Amino acid sequence: MNVVVEPLPNCLATLKVELEPERVEKAKAQLVQEFGEHARIPGYRPGKAPRAVIERKFKKQIREELEGKLFREAAREAIEERKLRVLRIASVEELELGDDRMSFTATLITHPEFELPDYKGLTVEMKGAAVTDQDVEAAIAEMRDQSADFVDIAARGAQMGDYVVVDYEGTISGAPVHEQFPKAGKPLTTNTDFWIKMTEEAFFPGYCGHLVDARAGDTREFDIVVPADFPVEGMPGTTIHYRVTIKALKEKVLPELDDTFADSIAKGKTMVQLRELAKEELARERVSEAEADKRAQVMKTLLARVECELPASMVRNETQRILADIVKENQARGVTDDVLKENEKQLVGMASQNARERLKGTFILLRVAEQEGIRATREELLGRVATLAQRAQMPFEKMLRELEKRNALEQIQEEIITAKTLDFLVSNASVTGVPAAS
Repeated sequence: MNVVVEPLPNCLATLKVELEPERVEKAKAQLVQEFGEHARIPGYRPGKAPRAVIERKFKKQIREELEGKLFREAAREAIEERKLRVLRIASVEELELGDDRMSFTATLITHPEFELPDYKGLTVEMKGAAVTDQDVEAAIAEMRDQSADFVDIAARGAQMGDYVVVDYEGTISGAPVHEQFPKAGKPLTTNTDFWIKMTEEAFFPGYCGHLVDARAGDTREFDIVVPADFPVEGMPGTTIHYRVTIKALKEKVLPELDDTFADSIAKGKTMVQLRELAKEELARERVSEAEADKRAQVMKTLLARVECELPASMVRNETQRILADIVKENQARGVTDDVLKENEKQLVGMASQNARERLKGTFILLRVAEQEGIRATREELLGRVATLAQRAQMPFEKMLRELEKRNALEQIQEEIITAKTLDFLVSNASVTGVPAAS
């Protein structure tokens, strides 16, 4: 077998292969024999039809199977022979199959070439992870705040620090705000049953000042000048006229820090025990955060030590996936499509940078795994499939078939390998600073 490999930019390579006539003929003869053993041809007993008859009757099927069989075998052997790290075969050109010869040219997408840096003993700095009494009290305060009641205030008007429930309408020169400035969105124009905590900066600076002393049922009208740092072009300095109806006035009442409160948070626990539980949970969180930080530091160090080309098609695909996630997250936060479109260039740049770092990190981890012999066992692979099946509430066998159909098992295997490799790197890192609390 004659093999020629021509490296190309952007992690591409051309693979040219020519097979020996003897190999082509042997493979063809074997296929003809297999067809003949199962063929039903009038006038001949099963398996007794002459080769010429078999070749003539099944000419198209034999050629298609021969092409596929020889291509798969030859491509695999050539890749192994030249020790190529191939991600996938992008295309096949110039495949020629004659009576006694076969040749083809294929374009390969390969792993990037780079020199693997020293990866054992990478230095990571651990931040202090001890849980202080102040940390515990802050956690208790957060629980208390989440358990607060809101009671109606009837004896007085609204004051700073209270909560008001309002309906409001905002206009600019008589027109709704969002019609004048579509990128501002409808929430600046109107809302019903909207809760506001009365502070100087809430909604717009000075907005709540106009609601002081208002009672439930009152309506206030006033003008607000949009501040200079407002992020919608053209709006800073604009005057918005608001008509606000107070529907309810609320005071936030915190529960007493006693055993009754503790029991409402953790059944059967006292305040002493609740504080201990909070301390234990905070300690677990700190350890988890410290481990995540160690992993991030290891990857940051490795990324800084490796420069390489990346497959352009993979960068494009990964960028699109990340960009879709960014858009979905922003839409869930209420960011309008107009604002997203305005910042499209910045979002695409961010997604592209993240995609490159993610892909480069994966290639580095896979190279380390290759060096260290780190693999995904079948038990680990099937365990991951079982987890996915459970999450999707799908039978295991069905999930396995679905993943096989989508050629997704290889990706899952890669995820297992890279995770194990990162664990290996972290466990071999040199830790400085304050150790994590146990």
